[in-house]
Amino acid sequence: MENIRVIERAFDILKVIAAETTGVGLTEIANQVDLPKSTVARILSSLEKNVEAVERTPDDKGYRIGPGILALTARVPYPQLLNAVAQPHLLELVDATGEAAALCLPDGDQVYVNEQIQGQHQIQVRDWTGERLPAHVNSAGKIFLAYWPAKTLERYLARPLERFTANTVTLPDQLRRQLAEIREHDYTWVFDEYEEGLGGVAAPIRDKTEKVIAAVNLYGPTFRFPPKGKKDQISQLVINTSIKITKQIGGAVSPEH
Repeated sequence: MENIRVIERAFDILKVIAAETTGVGLTEIANQVDLPKSTVARILSSLEKNVEAVERTPDDKGYRIGPGILALTARVPYPQLLNAVAQPHLLELVDATGEAAALCLPDGDQVYVNEQIQGQHQIQVRDWTGERLPAHVNSAGKIFLAYWPAKTLERYLARPLERFTANTVTLPDQLRRQLAEIREHDYTWVFDEYEEGLGGVAAPIRDKTEKVIAAVNLYGPTFRFPPKGKKDQISQLVINTSIKITKQIGGAVSPEH
């Protein structure tokens, strides 16, 4: 049983280190896992020397995830790896807002809902996990469209766009204006375009080349979402979540963030 306890402590330590891309010091790790510094130092030494799960930062003042962990994660399918990184951040977003949060991926000209975490209210939006949705009718999809190459976007806009509600944007010029605003602000809200009474906000997740590879999506019924006077606050929470995930996967974050 003692061996199992050591493994549990090691994973707790790795979670703390993984959350800080620039490294974290021994004292901070010990405080977060609520263990004596001597115990944490002993576990870190083993993780560093035996399996290269952690390594010292260049200034030798802290620890970061090492090549042993990176070699393992390199063998994991990318969507699965991204999902594992995003899940705790999505849970934090749900805890902060009470609404459903999802990790969405681009899939051709559609949006694939890779994982959805349900909210905390009695009245819930449906679970779209595993489903594909048209890109032009939801906030995550519009994030993807906004950062498509111009020729790809124009091919998409050249075809008839399906209307789902009276609020669905199907006119190419109107959609182009929306996408220009997304590129300016790096997030977007969508209301009642796919289903009446459904509102959502999304922000992009980028890889190290600044390519948008996924989106954080938060949504709920419009009778309560967003709460009155809290739209900007909700927007920032979603933006912050996307930035945290981007940083943790080694992606590029724009200078203003």
